[in-house]
Amino acid sequence: MNKLRVGILAVFALLAACMTSLPPKETTPDGLVRVPSRIEGGVYRDLNADFTHYKRLMIEPLTVEFVKGWRKQHRDVSDAEVRRIQLEAAQAFREIFTAILVDEGPFELAEVREADVFVVVPRMLDLKIPAPETNQDAGFSSFSPKPISLQMNGELRDGVSGALLLRVIMIDSEDRTKINGGFANRVSNAREIRSSLERWTHLVREGIDVAKATKPP
Repeated sequence: MNKLRVGILAVFALLAACMTSLPPKETTPDGLVRVPSRIEGGVYRDLNADFTHYKRLMIEPLTVEFVKGWRKQHRDVSDAEVRRIQLEAAQAFREIFTAILVDEGPFELAEVREADVFVVVPRMLDLKIPAPETNQDAGFSSFSPKPISLQMNGELRDGVSGALLLRVIMIDSEDRTKINGGFANRVSNAREIRSSLERWTHLVREGIDVAKATKPP
C-alpha cells in the first residue's frame, strides 16, 4: 500500500513539474492569445469570446500590398498590371472564402452588421512575384527561380462592436524553392496566389470550428 501511495504521489509531482515548465502563453498587444493550429499558420483568439452565436459573414475586400522594393525592381511592370493583380487576388479571395465558409457551410452572407455577424478583414502583405508579366513579354512565360511569396493576415471582428475576435497569419515564404526553377506567367502566378488563399481560408475555418467547440472560461 505504501508503494502504491508513493507511486501516486510521484505521478502528481511529475504532472505538477510539467505544468510549471510549460511555456507562457503568447499574447498579442491587442489581447489575443495564440492557440494550437497547423504549423503553417498562427491562430490568435480572444479566449473569452463566445463564437457559437455567429451565423453570418460580411467579407471586406482583400487589400494587397507588395513587398517593399518590389516596384523598383520591376519598373517594367505597368501600373495597370499591378492594379490587375490586386483586383484579381481580391476577386479570387472572395470566391474562395465564400466557397469554403458559405457554400460548404455553416455561414450565410450578411448585408448589415448585426450581433450574429462576423466581419472578415483580410490583408495580403509582402506580395513578391519573381516573374511578373510585363508589356514586353505579355502572353509569354518567364523563368522564375522562386515561387511567389506573401503573407496572409486577416481578422474576424464582431459585427456590432467591432471587437477583435480572431486573427490568422500565414506566411508563404520563397524558401519553398522550385526544383531547378521553373517558368511562370500570368496564369501560373494567379494559380499560386489562389493556392495560398485556399490554405489560409482553411486555417480560418479550422480556427472558427475549434473556437465554437471551446467553452469560454
